[in-house]
Amino acid sequence: MRGQVGPAPGRQSWWIVASQRLSPYLDPLLGIVAAAAALTSLLTTDPASVDPRLENPDVVAAIATVVAAGGLAWRRSRPVASYAAMVIGGVVVSLSGHYIGLLSVLILFSLYSLAAHGRRRDGLVGLGVGVAVFGGLALLDVPDLRTSDLLLAVALLVAAWAVGDAIRSRRRQQQDQLLAAVTEERLRIARELHDVVAHSMSLIAVQAGVGAHLIRSDALAAEHSLEVIAETSRRALEQTRSMLGMLRAENEDGTRPPTRGLDDVAELVEDIRGAGLDVTLEQSGTAELDTAISLTAYRIVQESLTNVIKHSAARTATVRVACTGTTIELEIVDPGPSRASATGSGHGLVGLDERVRLVGGRAEYGAQGAGFRVRATLPVGVRR
Repeated sequence: MRGQVGPAPGRQSWWIVASQRLSPYLDPLLGIVAAAAALTSLLTTDPASVDPRLENPDVVAAIATVVAAGGLAWRRSRPVASYAAMVIGGVVVSLSGHYIGLLSVLILFSLYSLAAHGRRRDGLVGLGVGVAVFGGLALLDVPDLRTSDLLLAVALLVAAWAVGDAIRSRRRQQQDQLLAAVTEERLRIARELHDVVAHSMSLIAVQAGVGAHLIRSDALAAEHSLEVIAETSRRALEQTRSMLGMLRAENEDGTRPPTRGLDDVAELVEDIRGAGLDVTLEQSGTAELDTAISLTAYRIVQESLTNVIKHSAARTATVRVACTGTTIELEIVDPGPSRASATGSGHGLVGLDERVRLVGGRAEYGAQGAGFRVRATLPVGVRR
């Protein structure tokens, strides 16, 4: 199926690139065309056939018409100034007793542009000014503006403003959604980096301390510490590179399996044991897991064991993983006690909470006797 629709992204990219390159020139071109069309309408229309009171075109009417219509050249970059030029030009033409012609239509497009590309307050003010101008001209009894024309003009002004305001609101909503998506992605990257770096650096710090302490008395033990440091560094580098590769991939669709999952918990436990913490792993049940759930479960165990290494004086810990078919129960118990010198910012537990909520699970953690316990319940699949 993908092979059949493969060329579409290429065509879309070409269209987007072309639109971006031509965009700066579209409005100036529109202003020139609108000015030419409005001037032509003024000069070629017989005023007497429209309203006997209308005057023949003169220099003032021609200049005002060109200025008003030409203001559309800045309809997006300076919508307020563009609309002001349109209104002022139209008023000059009408008060001088000349045929307004195409300007009566272009003012609707100008108001639409103001509502769509300006602030909402500017659009409302523009609508009020437009209605007031037509009402004032009607009271002055200018040529070619009957009561029926006034009512139609007001209705069209309201419609033009409503369409522009709807488009502005839609654009704002899309921008808010994009900003929310970018913020969520930044938080996701921060969580991943924290989990990888914090876990790896904790193991490295512990092994570096052990190696420095034993380097003169037990060379083999010190050598083992260096090997753990090297292996931990290599794995952390691999995960970081994989994460950066997903960010840089142009065709990444967000469905790539995570670099770690629940099946890797046993390997994680072995790494922790190599760092000197005796971890008991109890697993029961099996289930087909959503990739996001699997990664979340792995990160919960990883963060919990990292905290044991960083903050606890215990040399043992217990990890329980139970799959019931509909949920995954995780429990990590640190018998304690906590080290008196242990300090932390709490970002790891905050990130753990965020991960669990994102997949529709629940988590609880806190002191248990002299130690600490983390417990989480995750659904088998992500809640949509």
